[in-house]
Amino acid sequence: MVKVRMNTADVAAEVKCLRRLIGMRCSNVYDLSPKTYVFKLMNSSGVTESGESEKVLLLVESGVRLHTTDYLRDKSNTPSGFTLKLRKHIRTRRLEDVRQLGYDRIVLFQFGLGANAHYVLLELYAQGNILLTDSDFMVMTLLRSHR
Repeated sequence: MVKVRMNTADVAAEVKCLRRLIGMRCSNVYDLSPKTYVFKLMNSSGVTESGESEKVLLLVESGVRLHTTDYLRDKSNTPSGFTLKLRKHIRTRRLEDVRQLGYDRIVLFQFGLGANAHYVLLELYAQGNILLTDSDFMVMTLLRSHR
């Protein structure tokens, strides 16, 4: 049977692997579908310490998965408003932290430091959500609003 969603242990293992991306800059954000986004991260030195390529594609799907990929899928011709907002606030910023919040299926990505920091929170349960917050964790935009 094929695994459809990540559990808490899967998220913890993936976050541990993603911590190697800390220090890379976000060069762009693409939307592949209304729930799936790719963050293109570049190493400023050109090549990673292990000799890998200088770019990493981080795929996040709200409520379902997150992982790196070598394959850039077809992206939409016109980016969504959510994608434009992500680009405006995190493009060119350095990834400073990746962590799982407690034992929840929530992953926090920190781009930038101090008052210039922005956070992207990815929820990997139910239908999930992706939030962009400022340095004080005030929500700037979110993928899905709840009423």
